[in-house]
Amino acid sequence: MLRNLFDEIPLASGASFKNRLFMSPMTTQSAFYDGEITQQIIDYYAFRSGDAAAVIVESCFVEDKGRGFPGALGVDTDKKVAGLTELATAIKSKGSKAIMQIYHAGRMAWPEINGGATPISASPVAALRPNAPVPREMTEEQILEMITMFGDATRRAIEAGFDGVEIHGANTFILQQFFSPHSNRRTDQWGGSREKRAKFPLEVMKEVQRVAEAQKAENFIIGYRFSPEELEEPGIHFEDTMYLLNTLAELKPDYFHFSMGAYTRPSIVDSDNPEPLITKYLAHRSSALAQIPIMGVGSILQRTDAEDALKLGYDLLAVGKGFLIEPNWVNLIKEDQEVNDYAHINAQRKLLIPTPLWDFMAYMVIDPEEEKRKHERLKELQKVKLTFKPGTYTVEAKGHNSELAMNVTFSEERIEKIEADQSNESEGLSDQVFIRLPQQIIDSQTLNVDVISGASASSQGLIDGVAEAVELAGASSEVLKARPKPTVQWSKEVVEEEADVVIVGSGAAGISAALRADQMGLKTILLEKLSFVGGAISISGGNQVVMGSKLQARAGVCDDTVESMVEDFLANGSGLNVPELLTTLAENVGEATDWVHEYMGVEYDMENGLHILAEYRKNRELAYEDGGHGFAASARKALERSNVTIYLQTKAESLLTDGNGKVTGLTAVEDTGKRHNIHAQAVVLTTGGYGNNSNLLNHELNNILFYGTKSSTGDGILMATTPELNATTRLMEYGKIYPNGVEVSQGYAKSTIGGNIEVMKRSGLLVNTAGERIINERASNKEILNVLLKQDPQMLFLLMDAKNFEIFTEAVEEGGITREDLARWIENENETPQIFRADTLAELAEKAGMARESLVNTVARYNGWVEKQTDEDFDRQLKFLQEKVGEGPYYMIEQKPRFATTMGGLVANSQLQVLNRNDQVIEGLYAAGELVGGVMGSDSPSGANNAWALTSGKLAAENVHKTVAVEYVVQ
Repeated sequence: MLRNLFDEIPLASGASFKNRLFMSPMTTQSAFYDGEITQQIIDYYAFRSGDAAAVIVESCFVEDKGRGFPGALGVDTDKKVAGLTELATAIKSKGSKAIMQIYHAGRMAWPEINGGATPISASPVAALRPNAPVPREMTEEQILEMITMFGDATRRAIEAGFDGVEIHGANTFILQQFFSPHSNRRTDQWGGSREKRAKFPLEVMKEVQRVAEAQKAENFIIGYRFSPEELEEPGIHFEDTMYLLNTLAELKPDYFHFSMGAYTRPSIVDSDNPEPLITKYLAHRSSALAQIPIMGVGSILQRTDAEDALKLGYDLLAVGKGFLIEPNWVNLIKEDQEVNDYAHINAQRKLLIPTPLWDFMAYMVIDPEEEKRKHERLKELQKVKLTFKPGTYTVEAKGHNSELAMNVTFSEERIEKIEADQSNESEGLSDQVFIRLPQQIIDSQTLNVDVISGASASSQGLIDGVAEAVELAGASSEVLKARPKPTVQWSKEVVEEEADVVIVGSGAAGISAALRADQMGLKTILLEKLSFVGGAISISGGNQVVMGSKLQARAGVCDDTVESMVEDFLANGSGLNVPELLTTLAENVGEATDWVHEYMGVEYDMENGLHILAEYRKNRELAYEDGGHGFAASARKALERSNVTIYLQTKAESLLTDGNGKVTGLTAVEDTGKRHNIHAQAVVLTTGGYGNNSNLLNHELNNILFYGTKSSTGDGILMATTPELNATTRLMEYGKIYPNGVEVSQGYAKSTIGGNIEVMKRSGLLVNTAGERIINERASNKEILNVLLKQDPQMLFLLMDAKNFEIFTEAVEEGGITREDLARWIENENETPQIFRADTLAELAEKAGMARESLVNTVARYNGWVEKQTDEDFDRQLKFLQEKVGEGPYYMIEQKPRFATTMGGLVANSQLQVLNRNDQVIEGLYAAGELVGGVMGSDSPSGANNAWALTSGKLAAENVHKTVAVEYVVQ
């Protein structure tokens, strides 16, 4: 039977809806400080009432410490009934039913908007969001009180004249928290199994129904909103939700309400399955659930959208954007009128939208005239036929490391050839840029192309270079940028493959594991989600601990010991290091170094020799020739010589198991959509850290600048900690923090460490924001960091004279800070990063907001210690006290905490096998490198991370080899 948008819908309670269309609950954030109603809110809802079957009023907190956002409405006390009555009356008098959504934020309740109260939840597990506080686990008594609070809120809604309530079991609020295996780790009657986790939502529903009956509220409507899935692992999967809904359906509520951004949304967990969740819902609902109307929401604006949603299987439709932009939305679609996509920039007062909500709506508010001009301009540009002056034009564009020389060849009508000299770019890092982007530009004759993942600087440099050449050839690059993007065909191909071992991630640990596995005769597949092999080591300074190696001995140190190295690492790591892992590193790093040198062909900088570092009693660190770039180039050549199968731009998605907890391979997807099901006897995870995943970081690290690779998103942790494998983690709160970052964009840093090392050998000084020296500049990074973190704000300045600034400028180029960057930052001295230049110290201090005499006196005092050849303030070593701060101009550049490497990760044993929460080995699963938590403790000393990555990768492959039944010959 064909369903109509304006059908009357009978409900189990005896009530009915006059049509299928609802105003979706949307937070206005406009209540008084205590949650009382405002006239502004009443006017806003009344203006949108009438034609809709019901208006669902934004979430109202049931307890005054349960707000999830500022300006929230409350239904927590009887004194609020009077104001809520005015709201219900205003809605109902226009002809719509008034339904109140009731909720408690649980662990999503910020202390600062709840009087400083610590949030509560099912378990003391913080939400995976930046700066989330750890909630207090609710006692049995608190749980029962909370259930009663939902009942009391229902009574107040009835007294205020509302036609119903919608229990908010979605958006990670408290009902969802009890049902989620991520936030509910209880072992009592309220948690553990899926059945026990469903108990709290069931009891809330029963209490709400009990109160409605006790209040003799005839035809009182009770709905339940739910989020179908969670991204967290462990988290709610769709089959869990269907269990909950089928169970709740036995209580016969009036409707269920999806909480999604689009009514057509497929799974966010199984991201490659395009099937809309509503069709899965219809296929798996019980006979009882089939009797209850299901409400869809999201991306319903035009009448055709609404009708398509009904065809898809929804019974009721909640509309948000439509009612914001067009308060008379129902009548408009009833008359088949088109609804505007955007609100006019000057329409706030006309639409009676409170300012907090208007600010949130910014993405759907436009200046029509400006948008029209842009659209007309785009249409004009797309009509333009370009002609070029034939020939080859040479241009330069900014790359990752340097300027790129480019030759772009044109015929009269086309770009014919793009050749770039990437000799100064990181080999391998940008290879795909110079292969794929020119081909896309030439094939589609457009500059509207996407940058290559992991090589954005080189990508943009190439695009900019071609744009400049277009202008030189007498044409408009703006026209080429306006042309459509190249069409990408999404592949549905699925490939079944077999290997002895599959390695995920091609950083130092992955390269080491892959080459050693191949060397030992194992059929090896190496997966990398980026476009290049090398990971973080490719762009690092390239230092490595080489204790116990032939190279250390050749460099003059023959008396270093395992015991000495372990003691140094323990001191640096605050004693939090895992002894068996640290010992494994110390005992094997020498052999691994020699293997890296002799088998992989990596050259070490023996000319400059072992580094003298405060962290080590024995000199045990060497650099690679040409730094991390040099290591990566040699490693790639070794991979080319090997039999390792490498898939670039291919992301591992999930681990395969035999159903009994043994890992048997994994699934991976190329950026084209092509899927690989790889069956292997072992999987080695070398996916690196999680520094660029704010959901996995604690409060402190979320407030430290990140300077690592954007790909450091904790993929291995997320894959291994699924409920089936249940891998455990440790020391997740620690990261390797350095004291020498500059904030180049919000939350992200670049490192000045190369420049710091050079100028602090001479006369570079560290001063605080008051212009005073506060530490020996040649102290260890850890000592400087400890001082830096105590500053308010957490910032120091590196002070240099003209001579040293030139040295600094040359030295920081290796870290990706160019002369052009420095010049631009100096020019924009009021923006971040802060770098100041002045002819005199007094002027420099004034620019930085310091007392003029303070900085002048600090430099004079230091220069006095140079004359005296002793630093009585901070005991700077004599060899670094030979040069005064000299002639200007003078410079100061900010020094902020930065981090890239995370110290925590998966728990693994000395064989690099991953363990689950029961301290049992997960058969077939290994981990290496930064992904393994604990070897460094709270902090890693210089050169240690590369040493651990290479050593653990090699050892993981050797341990896999012991368990894989293949014929092999060790070369």
